[in-house]
Amino acid sequence: MASSSLPHGQISSDKSEDSEQRRREGDHDKAGNPVRSVSWRSSREEEEETEVRYGDIHAENSEQRKVNEEWWRRLPLLKATLRGDWEAAERIFEQDRSALTATISETRDTALHVAVGSLGIECIHFVEKLVDLMPADALAARNSDGCTPLHIAAYVGNTKAAKILVHKHPPLLYINNGYKTINGEMLPIHLAALHARRDTLLYLLDVTGNDQGAFNGEYGATILKSLISSNFYGE
Repeated sequence: MASSSLPHGQISSDKSEDSEQRRREGDHDKAGNPVRSVSWRSSREEEEETEVRYGDIHAENSEQRKVNEEWWRRLPLLKATLRGDWEAAERIFEQDRSALTATISETRDTALHVAVGSLGIECIHFVEKLVDLMPADALAARNSDGCTPLHIAAYVGNTKAAKILVHKHPPLLYINNGYKTINGEMLPIHLAALHARRDTLLYLLDVTGNDQGAFNGEYGATILKSLISSNFYGE
């Protein structure tokens, strides 16, 4: 679970095309290889589905009831994030600073994971303001797929968000997702290559230093395999 010299760092504001591509690809890359999916909420429909899924606050199991109660407590933040409603989110953060780093989905996404994965360029201000409020090391939080927000940015091709994240916390470039796939463990740059996010990949190539070993050994082979799997050069 971001792109070459920085002028190319723009993403399309048309989220529908990217969402449709993800629906077609499902849990496989373009070469038909299974990949672990990255979780986020990207539509009002999904927002409503999550509310139904976690609707039983009176579950008999006490542990599940506790989880459900926590879910309901965080649901307003999830909804505000999906809408890109910074004013609503900011009110929540003012009342509860722990919400900045809290997990707000069943896949342990933070508000930053959700914002990076689901908001288009027109809502990038939400990501900017959220990152400004967060301590740098909190940007490295992983969801249940082992992905940091930078992995998510690379996966969906959100180059602008990738730049914001890397500017505040460069070590994000070298955190792998800890998940072994046929392509190896994934740094953000690998996900950008695997899913043919051209602008994001170019940016990440520009800012990822070889002194950290990102292009050596297994990691170097992973980039090549990812590029081949995605048919990147065939586009």
